[in-house]
Amino acid sequence: MQVNSQGFVKATIYNYLEYMVSDIQANGAFGSDFSIKKEGVLDAILATISNCCLSIEDKLAFAFKQLNPYTAEGEWQDRLYSLVGLIRNYATNTIVTRTIEGEVGTEIGVNELVFRTSQDDQFYLNTPVTIGENGKAVGSFTAYELGAIECDSASNLDIVSAPLGINGVYYTDGNVTNVGDDYEDDSEFRLRWIATNSVRGGNTEGGMYAALLPLADNSTNNLVIHQNRATQKYLDFPLHTMHIIIKSAESNETIANTIFDNLMDGVGLYGEIEVPITDISGTVETISFSRAVSKKIYFRVEIALKSGYIIAQVRDSVGQVIVDNFDYAMGERIIGNDFYRHVNDIEGIDYCFIKVSTDNITFTDIANVDYNEYGTVEFDDIEVVEI
Repeated sequence: MQVNSQGFVKATIYNYLEYMVSDIQANGAFGSDFSIKKEGVLDAILATISNCCLSIEDKLAFAFKQLNPYTAEGEWQDRLYSLVGLIRNYATNTIVTRTIEGEVGTEIGVNELVFRTSQDDQFYLNTPVTIGENGKAVGSFTAYELGAIECDSASNLDIVSAPLGINGVYYTDGNVTNVGDDYEDDSEFRLRWIATNSVRGGNTEGGMYAALLPLADNSTNNLVIHQNRATQKYLDFPLHTMHIIIKSAESNETIANTIFDNLMDGVGLYGEIEVPITDISGTVETISFSRAVSKKIYFRVEIALKSGYIIAQVRDSVGQVIVDNFDYAMGERIIGNDFYRHVNDIEGIDYCFIKVSTDNITFTDIANVDYNEYGTVEFDDIEVVEI
């Protein structure tokens, strides 16, 4: 693994094997002609050591991911954001009041009256109620399930369980519905962190992230913002300029207007797409940005089968496990060995070699993706062969 100011790059099993071969040739007892063969005992040991190193790298990569506020998930995200006083919104119950009709004087205890809506969501009585002289009472009910549960005035309510003497539950004027909150998932929590901790102005990358992330499906995988200030951090565009690359289903005009509304004076823009926008003074401003470009990735998976298995039994599983675990951010290079464990865990597979390609001709350990590109893979672009 290489770690520097730009982040980290994981190694491949071949990197480790090449290092060990070089070290053994230079210092070992086998001489300069030593090489790794599939059938050798020492060779198998070296391959196992390499896989152990890759496993350690996976754990380090996981730690790097969880310590980065833009990529942290779950409890790691909770703990990281709590350092700046931000707490995840957890799900709460929906609570409603509804009118109960029945025999005068009928007493109903907590949980004794339960109704369900036409969406099959169930509510239970949360406080004791006694039917009044008019044959009615207003009861407070709590949804069994957490979150935003639909129960509007038009919902049909069916009694699930009730004591004797209760005839119906329904909505009348004056009844209220307090809709609960849904659990704030990782992407929603991340968006709120960005919005809370970034000035919503385009003079900072974080501020523009806060403005544009909703247009990028609330995923930082779909948005890259580079900015050169007084130093030439990025060589492909000028100083004092910002380059926004976005993967979005929104129109160019919607994206450009969002940038325009949040861009501060003095910040230049760079990009392949240019949209003219007229400000309130009648001046035409050109908003520039780029859209992310998809890059098709091909896989070639060579597998050795265990005794008693044929390739037809595993071929579809290999393709599906790669598709299911293919999740890369824009600009993130695709490493074949990222899928090694997923494929190797399939029943019937003894070991495998995984290569990737961007042209379906030359297959290597790593497929490089530019910072304005995102990799995509389709089931039919995964070739599985037996060795």
